[in-house]
Amino acid sequence: MDKATRTRWCGIALALIIIGLMSAGGYLFMKSEVRWRNDPGHSSRTPEDLDKVLVRAEAAEKHGDREAAIAAYRFVLAVGSNGDPYLEPYMNAARRGLARLGAQP
Repeated sequence: MDKATRTRWCGIALALIIIGLMSAGGYLFMKSEVRWRNDPGHSSRTPEDLDKVLVRAEAAEKHGDREAAIAAYRFVLAVGSNGDPYLEPYMNAARRGLARLGAQP
């Protein structure tokens, strides 16, 4: 096999690898996109994010901004509503905040 033939086969092999990687990436992107479309709170469902929102809600409540506090508490309830037990303390805090403000969850 001469150098030109070897180079051609190497190029074909690399092209096939690239096509395979692009196909796998597209499949994984579509799979995650479907998951995020069905669960919009997926990216915000971390204890750190929920803790930040609760701090903002409590600050709004303290400063008399009832609407912002209610919106933040409801956000915590909506995002954490998938039933993960480790999010239950955040859900309880949001329910208590809504109860203090006299709002429905």
